[in-house]
Amino acid sequence: MTIDSLDRNALLKKLQTELGENPFVWKKVNKEIEEKEHPLGVIMHIGAGNTLGLSAFSVIEGLLTGNINILKLPENEGGLSSELLMRLIQIEPSLKPYIYVLDVSSRDKEVISQLIEAANAVVVWGSDEAIKAIRQLAPPALPIIEWGHRLSFAYFAESENNEEDLLGLARDICLTDQLYCSSPQCVFYETNNPKELDNFAARLAKQMEAVANQYPSAARPMNIQAQITWVHELVKMEEILEEKRLITDEKKQFSVMVDYIAALKAAPLFRNIWAMPIQREQLLSLLRAHKGYLQTVGLSCNHKDFDELSKIFYAAGINRITACGSMSTNYIGEAHDGIYALERYIRKVNRRYRTKAES
Repeated sequence: MTIDSLDRNALLKKLQTELGENPFVWKKVNKEIEEKEHPLGVIMHIGAGNTLGLSAFSVIEGLLTGNINILKLPENEGGLSSELLMRLIQIEPSLKPYIYVLDVSSRDKEVISQLIEAANAVVVWGSDEAIKAIRQLAPPALPIIEWGHRLSFAYFAESENNEEDLLGLARDICLTDQLYCSSPQCVFYETNNPKELDNFAARLAKQMEAVANQYPSAARPMNIQAQITWVHELVKMEEILEEKRLITDEKKQFSVMVDYIAALKAAPLFRNIWAMPIQREQLLSLLRAHKGYLQTVGLSCNHKDFDELSKIFYAAGINRITACGSMSTNYIGEAHDGIYALERYIRKVNRRYRTKAES
């Protein structure tokens, strides 16, 4: 989420793009029938802390659709969403009855269950485990609107812009610390030659070092650093067998972890990325194994290959294809994970007039 997405004009465009002109107004379907959009009622939002302010934006989507909103704050977000919503109420006090913010532990199932009981729908941002936990607490008929974790990656084929795109990829990795769903976890390079892959990984590492020196990483929590160290040690062990390779700098600001067998998998984040070889003919089956989790690909290729690769990516389930350097850049009115969010926060209602023949 960016501040620009909270601008009045941006929100109006979002509303019009997703719900059309004049939503929530009765419209004639035919001579006897009218229909309109109607709020779901009360929406409970289970926030996620991987993107600052995302929980506040989720509530704003609920407000745009006329709903009452209960927000369960995520852990470790730092209070930004609460501050944004408090400022919003200060600007427009009439919104106060539509916003309720609670700092409740996810482990307090009794309180969570009571909140769910008051809701007409629950919006869940987070992992499969978070979504599963809410499903276990929610009644079967209650709508669960899921915005789960997604996998994104970069793909490099032959291109005259490879070096420029490597710099862009380094920025995609370092400026987000890979905390967004649109951040790359892996980069695939079209080759079957291990030496070519090693060379590619070394070039990426050089660009990452330059960007990392320009934009120092935020402090890593102890448990995150422990996970990164554990993965690095495993890679070093397999490096002895020439199955993997680790490239990092003296400060350990980043790493490129080379795996000579292609697989789409999560990285330990915080500027640590997998680099793997790929053959185009194996791409669709590799990606389809992760259908439902795919989001963004940063693509570097020649113009003649763009359409062919795009068709493969869309067939596999990818929603966004971008240039490297723009993987986490959104535009006003863009769908979220291929879906317009506001359409999920309303229902269509209709009314039919009694005709003279029916009287």
